[in-house]
Amino acid sequence: MHSEGVMNREGKKVLSFGPGHLYLENMSSLAEIARICGVSLGATSKALNGKSGVSEATRQKILNAAAQRSYRPNRLVHAIQSGRSMTVGLTCNDFHSDFSGRIVEGMLERLYGAGYDAIVINWDLCVHDGEKVLRTFAERRVDGLLMFPPADQPSNAYLHELQNFRRPIVVVDQTFFGGENYDFVGSQDLEGGVLATEHLLALGHTKIANFCHRKTSTGRARIEGFQLAMAKHGVPVREEWVREIKHYGSNEPYQYARELLTGETAPTAILAFNDWVALDAMAAAADLGMQVPRDLSVVGFADLRAASSVRPQLTTIAQDPVEMGRRAAARLLTQLDAARSEDAPQMDQQTPFSSRVPVRLIARQSTSAAKE
Repeated sequence: MHSEGVMNREGKKVLSFGPGHLYLENMSSLAEIARICGVSLGATSKALNGKSGVSEATRQKILNAAAQRSYRPNRLVHAIQSGRSMTVGLTCNDFHSDFSGRIVEGMLERLYGAGYDAIVINWDLCVHDGEKVLRTFAERRVDGLLMFPPADQPSNAYLHELQNFRRPIVVVDQTFFGGENYDFVGSQDLEGGVLATEHLLALGHTKIANFCHRKTSTGRARIEGFQLAMAKHGVPVREEWVREIKHYGSNEPYQYARELLTGETAPTAILAFNDWVALDAMAAAADLGMQVPRDLSVVGFADLRAASSVRPQLTTIAQDPVEMGRRAAARLLTQLDAARSEDAPQMDQQTPFSSRVPVRLIARQSTSAAKE
């Protein structure tokens, strides 16, 4: 990068960079530390940045002098010099969710441990158009992106912007059309659907309703697991008991449960897309004077904190969102390391990485044997 060094009124060296000026590190402080220690500026910079080329005794001498003078490097300039900002973009569309929050917790744990910071943007609160998020990250020169897909299928403009991002990307939790070429970390949603269904079948339930959410890849995988398990055991799926949740967060699950439980032939069990949907079904049963699990067994998905707090405690498929976050961040860090390697392949030539964190069934009080 070509630049012209000049001095400002305070005597600091600056770089001519675009329409404004960008301050370099406080060179007088760096020079002062070098002078005090009797070493070159290069040796001082190497010691302060943890690089080789100086003896351990000299390094400690420089570090001690820097600590005494509260020296702080300018990370923005370091980013220009090294080509790395040591920041990662993180997008999420639901910070109110306990599940998403724990994924982010795992991400930040791994990122901070590797010396990276995160710039976090909420799809819905901060911007209206998804592609603007990517432009913002590109302008901030983030090294890579950890991405929860937006609530709806991305627009063509968004997908075009994503293709031009040209930095490592890891998609988290859900896949989307157009995102197949990016690394992915999620849960074993299909396997979880199978586990939940086989748990109910083992208890003797054959009249099983399913409240699904096909709008997301996670929802499609979970109902596929339900259908596979039912077919494996030769139990027919009653399509009128498969209810699609079209507006997530609405009272649809509650209304569906009331409708089915007051019908001429009622299911003896409900398999829910997630724990919140399961809790709505339990609420509907209670309002109808039914008891869970005596009159109705209910299974959720996720193992949110509410699952063990409600009474009766909810049987659910436990996911590990913190581990999902850790794996996603670890994969991105691996990509960033590979991108800096001279013999690394081009990103668009790599085979996309996919990892799904195992799930497990937690049998609690909301399920019991079917009545004769």
